[in-house]
Amino acid sequence: MPAISPELPPTPTPSDYKLLTNINDIRECLRKLDAEENAIDARLDVILDNRSRLEGTIYQLSSMKPKLSKLKTDGSRMVTIISGTSSLAERVSDKVRKLDLEQSRVKEAIHQVEEVQDLKQCITSMQDAMLRRDYDDAATLLHQSFGVDRSILEGSFAEYTVPTSENPDNPTKTISDVKAALFDIFSKQFDMAVSSRDQKEITRYFKLFPLIGCHKEGLQRYSNFVCGLVRDQGSESLRVDKVPSTSFYADTITALFENVALIINQHQPMVQAHYGPGSMLHVIQRLQEETDTQSMRIFVRYSNERKIDRRISEIRTVGLSQLRSPTLSRVNPSNTTSPSIQSPDPTLANPLLDPRELDISSNELAVMSQRSALFHRFLRARAKEELEAIPNEEEFWKDTNRKQYDSDGLLVMSRLSKRVSDLLDSYLIMEEYLVRRSVNMAMSIDEYDSAVGETSSCVDDVFFILKKVTRRCISTAHLDTITSMINLLIKIIESEYIGFLQRKMSAAFTGHEPGNSKAVELAKLSYMVVLNNLDVSSLYIQRLSEEALDHADTNLIEGEGYQSLEKALKQLGNLSDSMKKRLTTGLEQLFGQTLKPRVRPLFQEAYRDVKYVLDEDEYNEADSNDAFVRRFTQGFSKLIDIYRRTFTEPNFAHMLDLMVTAVTKQWEKIVLQTRFNQLGALRFDKDLRSLTHYLSNLTDWSTRDKMTRLNQTATVLSFETPSEIYEYWGSKAGPVTWRLTVTEIKKLMMLRIDLDHDEISNLEL
Repeated sequence: MPAISPELPPTPTPSDYKLLTNINDIRECLRKLDAEENAIDARLDVILDNRSRLEGTIYQLSSMKPKLSKLKTDGSRMVTIISGTSSLAERVSDKVRKLDLEQSRVKEAIHQVEEVQDLKQCITSMQDAMLRRDYDDAATLLHQSFGVDRSILEGSFAEYTVPTSENPDNPTKTISDVKAALFDIFSKQFDMAVSSRDQKEITRYFKLFPLIGCHKEGLQRYSNFVCGLVRDQGSESLRVDKVPSTSFYADTITALFENVALIINQHQPMVQAHYGPGSMLHVIQRLQEETDTQSMRIFVRYSNERKIDRRISEIRTVGLSQLRSPTLSRVNPSNTTSPSIQSPDPTLANPLLDPRELDISSNELAVMSQRSALFHRFLRARAKEELEAIPNEEEFWKDTNRKQYDSDGLLVMSRLSKRVSDLLDSYLIMEEYLVRRSVNMAMSIDEYDSAVGETSSCVDDVFFILKKVTRRCISTAHLDTITSMINLLIKIIESEYIGFLQRKMSAAFTGHEPGNSKAVELAKLSYMVVLNNLDVSSLYIQRLSEEALDHADTNLIEGEGYQSLEKALKQLGNLSDSMKKRLTTGLEQLFGQTLKPRVRPLFQEAYRDVKYVLDEDEYNEADSNDAFVRRFTQGFSKLIDIYRRTFTEPNFAHMLDLMVTAVTKQWEKIVLQTRFNQLGALRFDKDLRSLTHYLSNLTDWSTRDKMTRLNQTATVLSFETPSEIYEYWGSKAGPVTWRLTVTEIKKLMMLRIDLDHDEISNLEL
C-alpha cells in the first residue's frame, strides 16, 4: 500500500504575492513554497516506486478477461437449464399433491368403509347377544361402538349401509335403544342382586354400568347399595329392647363408623379401577349423608334412653342452683380429723340427678365425640385424595351444588358434627354438675388420718375427680368444649376448693375456750393439715396440667387448636402459684402464732445459769457439761416435733427456715446483752458450732448462711487484741464478706471485759 504523504501547507495564491510588502512575510511565503515543493516531490517518488507493481496487477487482470467471458457464457446457460428444471419440478410437485390428496381421500373412504363394516358387525353381534341374553357381551360390544367416530356414526353412508331388514333403524337409534335396554336390565338385575344379597351379581352388574356409558347412574346405584348396608347395620344395632351395657351407644356409633370406613377401604380400589380416578368421591359423599342419618338415629335413641334433655332441665332448675349456693357447699371448717356434718342434699332423692347415671352419660358422650372426630378425619383424608385425583373438576361438579361442599369435597354442614356440638353443650352442663357435686361431697366427708398420709382425704378425692374430668373432656377432641371445661374447672377450684381450705384456715384457731390446751393442739393440727393440703395440691395441679397436655391426641387437636389447649392448661397450672402464695402466708401466720413466741423462752431456759465470763475451771466444767446446747436442743426438738411428724417435707423445711431465722435474730439480741472474756468467747464459739451442726442435720439445706452473722460475731469476740481485726478486714478479708457493720463490730468488742475499750474506740476500719 503506498505511503501517505504529509499534508501540504496552504500555498499563497498569485494575488497574495502582490500584497507582500514586508521582507519577513516574503521569506515566510518562500519557506512555505519550498515545503510544498518538497511534499510534491515526495509524492511523485512514491508513485514512481509503485509503478512496476501496478503494471503487473493490470497485466494479470487483462489475462483473466477471456476466462471471465467463458464463465459468463456458462452461467447464462446454467440459469436457462435450472429455470426449466424448476418449472418441471413445480409441475411434478403439483401432480404429487393431487395424488396425495386423492390417496388420503381413498384411505379415508376405506377407513369409513371399514368403520362402517365394523359398526355393522358390532351392531349385528350386539343384537344377537341381546337375543341370546348375553348381556356381558352386549355391553362390551356397546362399549366398542362408543369408539366409532361420531361423524361416521351419524353419516349418511352408515345410515344407508348399516340398517338391515331385521333392523331397519339407523345405527345411532339402534345404539341408543340397546343402551336404554341394557340400562333397564342392569338396573333391575342389580336391584335384584341387592335384594338377595348376591355379592357376585352385585359386583358383576356394577362393573357393567361404565361399559354402557352410565357411570353416574352406576355410582348412584352402588352408593345406594352401600348406604343400604350401613342402614341395615344401623337398624340391626338398635334393634334391642333394653340397653345391655353402659357403653352401648358409644359402641354402636363406633361400629357404625368402622363399618363405613371398612366399606370405603374395601370398595375404593374396585370403584377406581372401573369408574376412573376420583369416582369414589361420589360414594364417600353419599356415605357421609347416610352416616349423618344413622348417627342421628343413634343420638336420638341415646338422648331418650339416657333422658339427657330431662336431666339437663333438672340440673339447670334444681341441681346447679343448689350447688352454686354458698350455704349448701359450706362445710364445717373446724373439724379435720373426722367427716364434716352437712345438711342433707335434696338432690340425692332425684333419680335424674343420680351421679352414676350422669357419669355413664358423660363417658358415652365423650367417647362418641372422639369417635366422631376420628371418623371425620378419616373421611376428610379419603375425600381429599379423591378430589385431587379427579381429571375434570368442572365436569364432576356439573350437576351438584358446589356451595354445599367444602374444599375437601365433604358437606360444609354435617348433621353429625352439628349434633355432636349440641350434645357437648349438654355434656358441659352435666360435667359441671358432677364436678361441683363430687368436689362438695369430697369436702363434706373430708377427714385426716395420720397413718394414711400427711394430707386429709379431700386432696386425693378432689384431684382424682379433676384428673378424670380433665382427661374425659380432652378425649372429646372438641376444642371449644375442652377450653370451656378447663376454664370451669379453674373457677371451681378457686371458688370451691381453695375457698374451702381458706375457710378451714380462718376457723382453725377460733371458737376454742381460753386455756384449753387440747383444743389448741387440735386446732394447730387442723391448720397444719390444711397447709399440707395446699402444698400437695399445688404439686398436683401442676402435674395435672402437664399430664393433661401429654394425654391430648395431636392427630385430632393440632396447629392453632393445640396451642389454644396448651394456653388453657397453662392457666390451670398457674393455680399452683396461687396456692403457694396462700401456703406461704399460712406458714408465716402459723409460725407467728405458735413458734415465734416460744423462741425467747427457749433461750431463757437454755441460758439458765450459763455465763461467758469464765475462768479455766469454769470453762472446763462448761465444756464437760455443755448445758446450753443440751437444753436448747431438747427444747427445740420438743417445739418442732409435732411439725416434723405432721408437715410435708417442703412445709417442714419452710417452717424450719422461719424458725432458724427467728433463732438467729433472738440469739444476736442475747449476745449484745452478755459479757464475755477470752474463755467465754471460746465457749460461745463452741456452742454456736454445735447448734449450727444440729440445725443443719434437721433439713437437707444448709443453715450456715443464716448463721453467718453469728459466726462473724464469734470470730470478733474471740480476738486476743482489738487490732487483730485488721487481719480479717479490708484487703485482707479475702473472699469473706462481712455482714457486720463497723459500729456492730466495735460494739461486740466492747462486750469483752478483758479488752482495752479505748483501743477499740480508736480502731480505724
